[in-house]
Amino acid sequence: MATSGFHNNPYDAGTLTKLKIFELYVQEWIPVFVAPPRTPFREIHIFDLFCGPGTDSVGNPGSPLRIIRQLKNYGAAGMKSWPRLKIVLHLSDIDGRKINRLSELLKKPQWQLHEVAIETRVHTFEEALNINETILNDRKAAKLLLIDQYGVDSVNQEVFKKLIKYPKTDFIFFLSSSTLHRFRDHPAIKIKISRPDRSYDVHRAAFDWYKNLTPESAFLGRFSIKKGSNIYGLIFGSQHPLGAHKFLQVAWANDQIAGEADFDIDEENISPNQSLFPLTEFQPRKIQAFEADLETVLRKGKMRSEADIIHFCITAGMTGSHASPVIKKLKKEGVLFCDFHTPNVRKLRDPRAVSVC
Repeated sequence: MATSGFHNNPYDAGTLTKLKIFELYVQEWIPVFVAPPRTPFREIHIFDLFCGPGTDSVGNPGSPLRIIRQLKNYGAAGMKSWPRLKIVLHLSDIDGRKINRLSELLKKPQWQLHEVAIETRVHTFEEALNINETILNDRKAAKLLLIDQYGVDSVNQEVFKKLIKYPKTDFIFFLSSSTLHRFRDHPAIKIKISRPDRSYDVHRAAFDWYKNLTPESAFLGRFSIKKGSNIYGLIFGSQHPLGAHKFLQVAWANDQIAGEADFDIDEENISPNQSLFPLTEFQPRKIQAFEADLETVLRKGKMRSEADIIHFCITAGMTGSHASPVIKKLKKEGVLFCDFHTPNVRKLRDPRAVSVC
C-alpha cells in the first residue's frame, strides 16, 4: 500500500480506506483521555512514525493532518480537561524532504493547533522508539502509535514484544500480507508464516503469528484491505479492552459481514443489507458461530458478569452489540437473569451480574 514515492501520486482506494479507518479510531480514542473532566492521565502522546509529507499529489490529507483534524474538533468543543493535559503529537519520518514539506504545510492557519505541541523530526522508526522510550514506558501517559511501515520488516518479533508491553499504549501498524505470502522465505522478510490455502487468509495467518507473541492481558485486532490482486492489512494492539472494543466498532462499521475486511473475505456473497435480517440464511457464518458459542457458555453458567461477556466478545472479534440477540433470547426464555440486553464496555470496573436458573 505504501512505497517511498507513493505520496507523489493520488492516494488509491486502499490507502484511503486505511486512512479512514485510522482517523475513525483516532476520533474514538481522543475523547477517552481528553473528554473526562478528571482524566487520570497527565500527558497524551500520539506518534505517527512514518508520517510522510502530509498529503498526496492532489492534496488529500494523510495521517498527520487527519490526526490534527480530530484534535482540532475536540479542542473546539472546549473539553474541560484540556488545559490540565500535556498533549504532544510526534511526527517522524526517515525522509528529510518529506518532513520539510510537512513542516511547511503545518504553518498554514488551518493546521495551527496551539493547545498541542507538534514535533516534526527526521528519524528512522528504530530511532523514534529509542528516543521516546521513557515516554512509552510512562504509566501516567496515554499513548497511541501509528506505524505505517514501508514493507514488513519494521515490526519484527523483538519490536512487537516491546509495543505490546508498553503501558497505556494502543498501536496500529500496516503490512502487506501479499508480500508475506509471495516472499515469505526472502531473507529481508523477518516474519515467517505458513502459506495458507487461500490468499485471502494470509493476513489472518500473519495475525495469528503476532497473536502467539501476545500476553493474555493484551488484545489484538485486524482488518484486511484489498487492492487489485493484493491484500494489505492492519494489526491493532491494546492492553485495555476499551481500546480493543473501539477498534472493533470501527472495523464492523466498515465491514458488516465479518468485521475484518473491506471485501467479502469469507466469500459468502452476502450484501450488507442482507446481514441485517434475523433469518439464519442471511446471517454471516462468523456471526452465526459467535451466537451459538455465546449461547452455549451462557447456558452453562460460565459467564458470571457483564465483564465476562465483553471479554468473550472481544476475543471472538465481536462488539458488545453482537451479544444482544443472544442475551435477549435467553432472558425471554427465562434462562438468563441480568439488568441489560447489551453489555457496556465502560462498566468493566463495576460490571453487572449475570446468572442462570
